[in-house]
Amino acid sequence: MNQDLENVTNEPAEESTPVVNLSETNSEEIVSMNAPVVTSTAPTKTIESIVDEDSILESVEELPDYTHLSKAELLQTALKASNDKELGEALNIFKAIKPYLDHLIAEEKSEALAKFLEEGGDKDAFEFKGDHTKDEFNSAFIALKQRKEDARKRQEAEKQDNLLKKEAILEEIKKLNESEETANSLKRLKELQSEWKTIKNVPKEHIDNLWESYRVLNEIFYDRLSINNELKDLDRSKNLDHKIELISKVSDLLQEDNIKKALINVKKYQEEWRFIGPVAREASDDIWNRFKAEVDKVYEKVKAKTEELEEVRKQNLLAKQELLAKAKELAQTKTIRIKEWMENSVTLNELMEAWKKIGHVPIAHREEVWNEFREARNTFYVNKNVFFKSMHAERNANLKAKEDLCEKAESIAANPIDWNKQTDELKKLQEAWKKIGHAPDKVNDAVWRRFRTACDSFFAKKSERYASQITEQTENLNQKLALINKLEALNSAENSGNIFAELKQIQTDWNAIGFVPAAKKEAINKQYNDLLDKLYSKHKQLNKEMREDRDKQNFELLASSPNGLQKLQREEKILLERIRGMKKDIETWENNLGFFKSGNSKNPLAEQIQSKIEIAHKHIGGLEDKLKALKALKNKPAEE
Repeated sequence: MNQDLENVTNEPAEESTPVVNLSETNSEEIVSMNAPVVTSTAPTKTIESIVDEDSILESVEELPDYTHLSKAELLQTALKASNDKELGEALNIFKAIKPYLDHLIAEEKSEALAKFLEEGGDKDAFEFKGDHTKDEFNSAFIALKQRKEDARKRQEAEKQDNLLKKEAILEEIKKLNESEETANSLKRLKELQSEWKTIKNVPKEHIDNLWESYRVLNEIFYDRLSINNELKDLDRSKNLDHKIELISKVSDLLQEDNIKKALINVKKYQEEWRFIGPVAREASDDIWNRFKAEVDKVYEKVKAKTEELEEVRKQNLLAKQELLAKAKELAQTKTIRIKEWMENSVTLNELMEAWKKIGHVPIAHREEVWNEFREARNTFYVNKNVFFKSMHAERNANLKAKEDLCEKAESIAANPIDWNKQTDELKKLQEAWKKIGHAPDKVNDAVWRRFRTACDSFFAKKSERYASQITEQTENLNQKLALINKLEALNSAENSGNIFAELKQIQTDWNAIGFVPAAKKEAINKQYNDLLDKLYSKHKQLNKEMREDRDKQNFELLASSPNGLQKLQREEKILLERIRGMKKDIETWENNLGFFKSGNSKNPLAEQIQSKIEIAHKHIGGLEDKLKALKALKNKPAEE
């Protein structure tokens, strides 16, 4: 607050000295260059030369708290002010509302962009389609500013007209002073004074000279007035009463808690003082000093209240600077965790709510601190949008990878052939799925359901397949157990006349039966082979025939399987390698046996080697019989 408020009215004791008019910024009357200018030794320092009226009102005026209003409510408040309030007050309300409205619209846009990006949109393709709130507000604001500009132009024209009118009044008073006094002179002066009072604004640069000329010309008139002294004294007595009443009214303003109202009223009373005529000279100094003292007290109260408000605003500034520091810290967020971005967004919104609850800060810092806070918020949301844009690009790539896995899983589920192989393939697809990150939220569940449906379909079919296989294998197991019972019966029978034919049929039936449960396979095969060995041992004459027949059946079964020819060729190679290996062993043993022939007595080691050689020859014979049967079967299609 300007320190000169302490002496807001420094006018001298003359009762007609002008007192400040704060009701209009440019309402002071001025003197025309053509009007008589009277020099006075009394200074005429006014409040306009000390402190600007708008800054005084702004420093004490507290506009309503708009932080709790919605966007629609802010617009309605502004539109109502443009219709109901005076032009200056309406403009102040618009200026106060604008940052809050801008903030809400910016938040709305930021949320729309975040949602757009979360749904996989491209930031460059984003277009914010808000409602018409901002357009309506701007239109009303522009119209209000235009009204102010139009009013300014009208006021300027009116001021020029008022200047001419007041110059004409000065000329009339000057003529009264230069002419002979008549009974109507005082009446005419009163008429001119009333007319002067009704004329308001004039150009600011002429105010002081114009008023001083008016004051001095009035004093000259009263000094020359010699007739109707009784009327003059009565008039000055009425002026004194009026001024005493004004002093009382100014004094009452000290009880007014509304500082803005007190300022407006003190301006009004100062304006009224200016248009009250002179009082008796002996009372002039005293009445003026009393009025000045009361006016100074009002401005002292304004000053004290302003300083009190300024201290509160300084504390508010400190509180907002703390929030600003936190907002700037959040603006540096560089996390890759979605949860942390969302938590920080909530924290930033809480800071905004706390900001709204804090009152005004000193005018000098108001715009700066708000701009920094808004910039920190904008930086955070820009970084957040960049993160989500990058994340959605990655999620779109993840979606493409998951869709590829879905197609592969669906292909396997639609055409299952090799259950074991395709089961392994599907498990590999599931492992690959686990390694891929999230797809966009709006399709993440859907693409997972698609993949799971394909997997479930395959395994459901596999379960049905293996359920039927278990039934079939159980039946096969029962059939093989029946054959084992037949072998046990043959093994117990004494008569072996037709045993070869029966064993051959049992082997044929055994080989024709399909798979049995894996848990029973080894046990039942062992039981079957053990019974066959017992029968072979019991009926040695059947060994060769049975063995040859069994080998033939095994080779036929092998040939009938998938890739049978390749399997026969592989079996032939194995037999040849075994024969060659055994023949090589025989050569080695025979060479070793040569070392023992020089002795006369029998050597146990030589006898052992000889036994090995004989056994090897028997094995070679059996392998050669197998090889012969295999070649016969392999060459059979060619012979046919």
